[in-house]
Amino acid sequence: MTAWIDPHDSRSSWGRDPEESLPDRIQPTVERAHEVSLPFQYREQRSFDGTLSDVEVEGVEYTSGEYVVNAGVTGDRTLKLHVRGLLWRADDPGQARRFKLQLVRDGPPTETVPYGEYKIWQRYQFGHVTVDPIDGPSFEPNDDSKRTDRTVSPFGGLQKPLRLHISELELVRNPAFAKYRLTERDEWEEYGAVFRWRADAFESRIT
Repeated sequence: MTAWIDPHDSRSSWGRDPEESLPDRIQPTVERAHEVSLPFQYREQRSFDGTLSDVEVEGVEYTSGEYVVNAGVTGDRTLKLHVRGLLWRADDPGQARRFKLQLVRDGPPTETVPYGEYKIWQRYQFGHVTVDPIDGPSFEPNDDSKRTDRTVSPFGGLQKPLRLHISELELVRNPAFAKYRLTERDEWEEYGAVFRWRADAFESRIT
């Protein structure tokens, strides 16, 4: 007959190595952001095949995309984000957009309040995209469709994927103040706490 195990017995009696340790506790967002050294930079490549959401530009809701993000905070706390790539509709490849976008926010003392306004430069073209299952998307531009814009946008006016990248940078630049501002805006869960569950957040990375 199998013996009962007393719950007060040692861990080894329960079939567990007494030297086995529990996984490290996941640090909260602000703690991880505080540990980042400047300058900070990362690069990511993202692809979406009909799964892109919350990206609507000039009345067109794009559902697919492939783009590269280069983002960082310089030693003087200037925030920089550069994105280049393609956006298109899975059900209408003739509505494609190739773009380059650069977003900048000056460091203190000029821009001291997180989640304010951001200077944006972008160049884009419209055209047709063809997606090869092996080589990926290729773009054929329409004639005379190249445009260049310089604008200023508040945080809330940016596309959601951009807001997530910007929020990581704002938290690196000034962790405590960034958390205060997101809490004040009732956006901490969406643009702050969410990074606790991203293992690569606040790390210099190339993907």
